[in-house]
Amino acid sequence: MSLADYVKKRGFELEEAENKLIIKMEGYSFYIDKSSNEIVLPIPLPTGKESLDDLVEMGIRYARAARITQGLGEPVTYELNNNMILIKRKFSNVQELEQKLIKALDGIESLRYFL
Repeated sequence: MSLADYVKKRGFELEEAENKLIIKMEGYSFYIDKSSNEIVLPIPLPTGKESLDDLVEMGIRYARAARITQGLGEPVTYELNNNMILIKRKFSNVQELEQKLIKALDGIESLRYFL
């Protein structure tokens, strides 16, 4: 199954932008950099201005990014970009990226029941 078919089947959205595929889940988005075969998972950092609801939402985003990262496996790198941490996982080819991402997104289903 292709990534586009999988995303559609799961009810997520797939948006194509310049050199990016953006995957929009319920309340969380991440993207694939098509030029480098890299998945980028953003996690927001607190600024001190958040409401309690904002902090809860940040925790859910963290949990989703962490669970997807766990499914993708090592090695990952991190980048600090303003008030975001970007978790990055690079793949040697598109097929490996799609297979690992589909497996990781299947694994996130168990997190949904926990939350």
